[in-house]
Amino acid sequence: MLNRIFKLVILVFFPLLIITSVSSCKKAEDTIARIIVKDSNGVLVSDAYVVLYQDSLISPQGNQANHSALTKEDYTDDNGIAEFTYTLEAILNVGVSKTVGNNILTGAGKIRLRKEKIEEEIITIN
Repeated sequence: MLNRIFKLVILVFFPLLIITSVSSCKKAEDTIARIIVKDSNGVLVSDAYVVLYQDSLISPQGNQANHSALTKEDYTDDNGIAEFTYTLEAILNVGVSKTVGNNILTGAGKIRLRKEKIEEEIITIN
């Protein structure tokens, strides 16, 4: 009798334990900022320098907050796109510059990142 109960417990609870442990290991998806850079004619711009940063803030204790971990920089690819991966939500400033001959084209904007989403922002430089 005890042997039957033990077999029943193993047959019922062991698969249940495996199913719950496997389903609880879902990895969180990345939070991605995708910056698309275009010129004033709407043409995608490659090799433009893109920087994402947060304004410096003062913490409630009166200290300057360190946001260097949020600052990221990259160059756009051939499709005019630069992607940045974050783990948390944030509101970031976007700065873009590109040197063409003797001219420096610039653009700026803001992007709001939501957890586990891909957010796109189009920045026009002129």
